[in-house]
This record gives sequence, structure tokens and C-alpha cells, in this order.
Amino acid sequence: MKNFKTLSAVAFAAALFFPLNIAHAQTMDLQHARAQKDLTPALQQSLQDKLSDVAEPYFDEQDDKKAKGQVYIDLMQKFEYLPTYGPHNHLVVSCKLGGVEYNPTQKGTAKGLATGKLKYLVFTYALDGGQWVSVAKPKWESQDLGVAGTRQMNKNLARGEQRQAAMEKSAETHAAAAAAAAAAQKAADGEGQ
Repeated sequence: MKNFKTLSAVAFAAALFFPLNIAHAQTMDLQHARAQKDLTPALQQSLQDKLSDVAEPYFDEQDDKKAKGQVYIDLMQKFEYLPTYGPHNHLVVSCKLGGVEYNPTQKGTAKGLATGKLKYLVFTYALDGGQWVSVAKPKWESQDLGVAGTRQMNKNLARGEQRQAAMEKSAETHAAAAAAAAAAQKAADGEGQ
């Protein structure tokens, strides 16, 4: 019984010194910190506008490599944003632009054959006085998917091209049928007059 009274007194003292409001306030602060990781649409648009100009030479460079028959990266026209907050709540964003590496001299698809590597171009910007400022030079990162990954990428690419060709053929057939129906309707309307 003596231990129970001591334990109760300790619990009571702890409740006095550590009110539940502090735990709730800490939870709210953590939720607020997590919520800040997402860029607002306005910030994202302003960063997208900045990156559009900066990234254009990299797209041109990869197009030139493809035209010359060199290994190139088929960069996607979409950035992935990875925001972080530094000291004094300073917003820094790593912006990744990625794509699959292809060798156009090895035929198999219209793009060539995938090498099994994914390449990412990383831009790092900080928000300073409402303006995006480059923090570091853009750098390339690479991920090698290995032999099995390369094989799967090429299978998927071939399957995607077959699907695209089938969809185009279906659209052509539909357009031809619609044109024939329109011509028949026009002829029928002409006979009725």
C-alpha cells in the first residue's frame, strides 16, 4: 500500500509539472513543421518559371546528342521538388529533372535501346527576399538498374510503342469512319432536296 501511495504522489507531481498542453503544443509544432515541407502553388509556380529558362539548354544538349547518334537522356518535362528548411527557417529546394538514358545506335525502338541508367539533373535554389537564388551549380546523379532492369525497361518501351501504334491506328480508323459517315449524311441530305 505504501508503494501505491508513493506511485500516486509521483504521478500527481508529474501531472502538475508536465501539463498535457505542452505535449499538445509540441504535437502541433511538429505538424506545422511537416506541413511546411510542401511548397505553396505560388512558390512552386515561381520556381517553375525560374527553372524553365535555366533547364532549356540541358534539353537542347540532349536533343543534339540524340541527333548525332550519341548516348542521350530523354529528360521528362516535369520537376520533382524536395524542399528543406535550414537555419532561421531558410527555404532551400532541390529540384530534380530526370529521365532514362538511351543509346540511339542500338535499334529496338524509336528512341534506341535503354542503357539501364536513370539520370537526374539536380538544381538547388534558395528563397531569398521572395526571389529564387541558385545555391549550387546543377549536377548530374545516376542510378544504374543493372542487367535485369535494362531488359525490363526495353520490354516496357517496346510494349509502349506497340500500344501507341495501336492507338494511332484505331484513331485513324475512327476518323475514316467518321468522315465516311459525314459524306454519307451529306449525300443523303443532297438527295432529299
